[in-house]
Amino acid sequence: MKDRNTSKKKRIGLIILLLLVIAAVVVVVVNPFKNFPQIVQGQLPGEGEGESSDEETVIAVRVEKSSSGELRDYIKTNGDVVDTKTVDVYPEVSGNLTFLDVEVGDRVTKDTLLAKVDPSRPGMVYRETKVDAPVDGTVLAVNFAVGATVSPQAALVRIGLLDSLEVEVAIAERFIGNVAIGSEAEAVFKAYPGQKFTGKVVSLSPVLHPATRTLKVNIALDDPQGLIKVGMFPSVMIYTDRVEAALLIARESILYEGSQAYVYVVDDQMKIHRKNISLGLVVDEV
Repeated sequence: MKDRNTSKKKRIGLIILLLLVIAAVVVVVVNPFKNFPQIVQGQLPGEGEGESSDEETVIAVRVEKSSSGELRDYIKTNGDVVDTKTVDVYPEVSGNLTFLDVEVGDRVTKDTLLAKVDPSRPGMVYRETKVDAPVDGTVLAVNFAVGATVSPQAALVRIGLLDSLEVEVAIAERFIGNVAIGSEAEAVFKAYPGQKFTGKVVSLSPVLHPATRTLKVNIALDDPQGLIKVGMFPSVMIYTDRVEAALLIARESILYEGSQAYVYVVDDQMKIHRKNISLGLVVDEV
């Protein structure tokens, strides 16, 4: 009988102990931070004691001073140096090209012998027709080789006067309204790093290219030293707009709220304030 009572008391004790453990777990789960209020507030124990909660937060920022200066918008593209004054030389008769005495780049003078053409046919008396240079200039193209059949319908040689070199560029249709004869331009050549050649737009094509929908624009450059050569491939900027004495602000400093642009400015007390602004010309990073 004693053993039965002892066993019963042990079971009751175990049940009570189990209930106490469950109650302790529930308390910890429901309020795990009850004993750690400082951690919940974002502080470690011992930190912030005796300190005021009204202190301002200081954030380090980079400040750039605005400046005043000229701002110019532009169209950037590539171009080809061309000779706008050229003469195509045609043979007077059809026949076999028997002699050719020029190559591309040769300098020729008026009446220089360029080629000979034999118009004779089998059974006819052999005779040659000479082809002479009509002007002074430089040979830009030779279209046939000795032995070829030539005719008055196809140019044998092209001669350039090389006294009126221009840069020919093509601009997209959306930029046409921003370019006019007289627009200022600059060109840079890889052959002359660091050197800029200034010039102006001298002609605009009356029609767009049917395939590319671009407009051909010719630019005359100042080249007193004769450094520019036909066939060069420069990088070109055509200036389309200019604002003098503009307030220049770095683009990365401009923020937006909807369509409203604004910047932050620093006053004499080194405090930051928001200031709404209206944008004018925007070019590159300014």
